[in-house]
Amino acid sequence: MKIAVIDTTIDGATLGEAHLFLPEFLKGLNAKGNEVHLITKGAPNEKILRQIEASRAILHTDLWRADGFVEETAPVLAAWLNELNPDVYLISVSDDIGWVVLPLLNPSIATLTIGHEDSEYFYLPARHYRSFLTRVIGTSPEVCVGYVLSSVIEKEKIEWISDEEESNEGEPANDETRFWKMIDHYEKCFQKAIEDAANSPRATYADYPLLETVRSRLPMWLRRLKAKVLK
Repeated sequence: MKIAVIDTTIDGATLGEAHLFLPEFLKGLNAKGNEVHLITKGAPNEKILRQIEASRAILHTDLWRADGFVEETAPVLAAWLNELNPDVYLISVSDDIGWVVLPLLNPSIATLTIGHEDSEYFYLPARHYRSFLTRVIGTSPEVCVGYVLSSVIEKEKIEWISDEEESNEGEPANDETRFWKMIDHYEKCFQKAIEDAANSPRATYADYPLLETVRSRLPMWLRRLKAKVLK
């Protein structure tokens, strides 16, 4: 599989659990023979840059103007992604362009996101762009429930992927066994999403109303009005 993963926050000074998880996740996917691309807004935090390089993921930085409005930058990233034509586009952490680009992507690309925490930070954009997501991944039962209740996503589109796997004997697995079971689970989820995207192609929407949290040239009143009209 060709997998494009985006994280537009990993260049910050503060690293969270999702950022620390990312390098090993990329490394695992690569080790299984996938072609993995990591898209960031700028150079990743130096504390984990070497780990990202060691993962052998293909790193792409500065594909768009970091100080630009999303109306200008999203089409640039979308054109690049559509040319790359990955099987899977995965939003790990993003509060801006990673989401805005969704309505512009080729319908053949399976689109997914990971909810790393039981938080509105992850639920809000998923709720806004839910019609453009093929599947969503929760890292805990609480997150999966949150996607149903807060993001209004059908439970059939939600996958729970935890690293708390058990061995075949029913005992807690060791760290290495648990890790590879998690990677296998992600790969199976991606395959399901690819099939879903092929069987039920989503529409593209060049002028879809923007999230209120993104940096836009549109005034807030107009963005809210467009969102109401869409509903």
